[in-house]
Amino acid sequence: MRPSESELADLRTLARMALEEDHARQDLTSALAIDADARGEFVVRCREQGVPAGLDAIPITFGELGVNVVVAFGREDADRCEAGTVLAKIEGPRRAILSAERTFLNLLGALSGTSTLTRRFVEAVGEGCIILDTRKTMPGYRRLQKYAVRCGGGQNHRMHLGDGFLLKDNHRASGLDLPTLVERARRSRPDVDVVVEVDDFDQLRAVLPLDVDRVLLDNFDASSIADARELRDRAGVTVGLEVSGRVSLERAAELAHAGAEFLSIGALTHSAPVWDVGLDEAD
Repeated sequence: MRPSESELADLRTLARMALEEDHARQDLTSALAIDADARGEFVVRCREQGVPAGLDAIPITFGELGVNVVVAFGREDADRCEAGTVLAKIEGPRRAILSAERTFLNLLGALSGTSTLTRRFVEAVGEGCIILDTRKTMPGYRRLQKYAVRCGGGQNHRMHLGDGFLLKDNHRASGLDLPTLVERARRSRPDVDVVVEVDDFDQLRAVLPLDVDRVLLDNFDASSIADARELRDRAGVTVGLEVSGRVSLERAAELAHAGAEFLSIGALTHSAPVWDVGLDEAD
């Protein structure tokens, strides 16, 4: 799997910013300890099982630093990798490789943390339930974090506020009734999804007859999800059932088994542990 051109552009921007804040061109330690013409061969290796995302950060970082290196990938984004897997080999100026190390490892580790956590959710719920991300992303990282979710086998919720309708209580407090809001949404943007959040069964009953793509069941427990699915099925409609709120890895399978068809999980992008990757001398 490879990033799109826009995602690669974001990687370049982030790598450039990271190199500047790290003063990578003023690496005092490498200049002190390493001859200017010394060359080296290194490998990027994962220390734990996981799913890489953002391997292009390695050559992009050197490109932004203005240094010629040879990068040979051993794995691709979205591959399953065991601990100790060599993800890439790098050959080039030793000083520059060490100066750029932290920048590309930070980018790769953060994005791969999201893809790895996503894969764990996907495997936990099995088929019949789709793992979705949210807009709870780090500024500047949104497209890349959502790319990482796809590497992990998840799908993307709205990319941004112009990418779909999500009607919550605070939107419905405007005074317009829900049927009017849904009708306006369909008329103004028939090309995007309409999702309505509900907090209880009275709200769910009101939504089911409407022309919406999904109902978002906010903080429903497994028993309530099962009841909601039964209510939906009895109504004879095809609206999808999405569940959000306190969706942990430990609860995901239970919620999916109860009838959740989508689980939207903010933790995929705002709380994923960084994947442990490092740079080693080549054997």
